[in-house]
Amino acid sequence: METLKDNFRVVGTYFKTPVKIPGITCIPCDVLKSDFVSRITSFIDPDITIYTAGMSSLKECQLYPKKAEALNYAGAVNCCKAAERVSSKFIYISSAFVMSGLNPVFHEGDTPFSTTVYGNTVASAEFYIQRSSLNYIILRCAPLYGRGFSPAHPNWFETLQLNLVKNIPVVADDSIETGFLDVQIFVKILLETINQNVTNRLFNVGTQNIMTRYEFAKLYAGRFKKDESLIQKGSGHFPTINKSDSTVPYKFHLATTNVEEFLNMQMPTIEDSLEFTYKRLIEG
Repeated sequence: METLKDNFRVVGTYFKTPVKIPGITCIPCDVLKSDFVSRITSFIDPDITIYTAGMSSLKECQLYPKKAEALNYAGAVNCCKAAERVSSKFIYISSAFVMSGLNPVFHEGDTPFSTTVYGNTVASAEFYIQRSSLNYIILRCAPLYGRGFSPAHPNWFETLQLNLVKNIPVVADDSIETGFLDVQIFVKILLETINQNVTNRLFNVGTQNIMTRYEFAKLYAGRFKKDESLIQKGSGHFPTINKSDSTVPYKFHLATTNVEEFLNMQMPTIEDSLEFTYKRLIEG
C-alpha cells in the first residue's frame, strides 16, 4: 500500500484490527457482508479494487475449511460483484498453491488440481472471476515475503529476521519447493499491469527458480551476514486434502513467460530477489 499511495489515492480496509498507514485512509469492512461491501464500494467508487483479504495459512485452511471457503471465495465474490457495479477493475491476488505441486512447471493454461484446501478455495475464486467479471486481472503468485504492519503478529519472514538477530535457531521446512518473491517486486509488476491497462488476463508471477524454506533461510542468512548454523532442517507436515499424499516432494514452480513477454520484463531468480531485498533494507 505504501508504494501504491505514491501513484494513487488509496483506501485500505481491515476487519477488526485497525491498521494505520501514513497517507492512507483505512476503514473497517467485513467482506462476508455483501450489502455492506456493495454500499462501501459505491461510496468510495474506486477505479481499481484489489482483493488481498483471505486466509492464506495452509494449516489454518485445512483446520477450518468453511472459514477458508468464506474468506478466499465468498468474500472475493462479494467484492468482485461490488466492483462490477461501479465499473471498477477487479484485481485478485491468487497463489501458486492452486496447482497440485506434482508437475515440473505450471502454466496459466494448466487446469488447477490443488492438493490443499487453501488452493481449492483460491482456485474457485479464480474460476468465478474469469467467468463473471468484465474487467479483471488475476495475478497467481509464488509466496511473497516482506515486512508487515502488525508487530504483534510477525509473518514467517519477520520471524526469520528476528531470530537470526537474536541468535535463536530457526527450523525451516526442507521438503516443499516454491518460489520466493520480494513483495516490493510484486508491487512493481502490479503497477505495470495497471499502467498498461491489462484487462481480463491471468498471469503467473514468480521467480525463475524454486527452493525450500530451509534453502531460502540459509540463503538469507548468508546474504545478510548472519549465522547460517542457526538454520536447521525441518520436515513440516504439508496439509493435503488426501492425507496419504502429505509426504510427496511437492514443487510449485510457475512458468512466467507470459507476464515477461506481455510486460517486457524478466522475472528474477530467488537470489536476485534477495539481493533486491538486501539493497532495499540495508543499503536503503
